[in-house]
Amino acid sequence: MPKHPIAVELEAINREGETQVVRDSGLTVQGYSVYLRAVKASGLAMATWVADYDTIGPAYELAERLSVALAIPLSVLVPGSSLIQVRREPTATSGPTTTAN
Repeated sequence: MPKHPIAVELEAINREGETQVVRDSGLTVQGYSVYLRAVKASGLAMATWVADYDTIGPAYELAERLSVALAIPLSVLVPGSSLIQVRREPTATSGPTTTAN
């Protein structure tokens, strides 16, 4: 079934016992997960796990690259960070890109 990507999400996670998303629950952040949200042809929404990271830097870089490459929004769900609730629409460029030598 074809899927239409609608968003990239970066979430803080806690790995004690069962892995849980950390929002403002008071859990300790122990890593970061990147997910691709999509809608199936049937209309059902789903999330596909892409990668886990121990630190936010590489996780954010991957999430941002996916967002730009797929021209879909990036949602960052990380408590206690200046990145909280960062939600942006990617900017699409048209036409050739030129550089000066």
